[in-house]
Amino acid sequence: MRMKIVSVLLSAAAVVAVPVGPATSVAADKPCPASERWEGDRRCFSSTARNVALVNLHIQKKQGRDRARAEGWVEEGGAVWMEVRKDGGPAKRVHLRRVAKGGTANQHAASRQKSTGWQYDGPGYLVRGCAANAGDRLKACTGWH
Repeated sequence: MRMKIVSVLLSAAAVVAVPVGPATSVAADKPCPASERWEGDRRCFSSTARNVALVNLHIQKKQGRDRARAEGWVEEGGAVWMEVRKDGGPAKRVHLRRVAKGGTANQHAASRQKSTGWQYDGPGYLVRGCAANAGDRLKACTGWH
């Protein structure tokens, strides 16, 4: 009986201790499908979250330097962005692009595909592409490159 009570108390404590924090990230380093690669891609990586938000990270050589660009497909109100780290520092969100809300009354809401700007990805820099649907606590991010 004592063992059963301790077990129930530990289970209850584990349920109460679940943190409510920022969105969690699903990172993957799987190559993009051939149909989603852009002309000029040196490398391309893809990640999904719950098979809904999808992001591709395209890496190309532009003017002799590596550049990266994220392309994502999200629902209305979702967003696509890149995160950048310089010299091992904290991650900084850049090039945020949101999908407009508004249904058929908003001509821009029909587009669920968004692309970020190009980001330098040379020595000392790490970048990754991320996407999330509106209000989704789970974001899809590629690995750091």
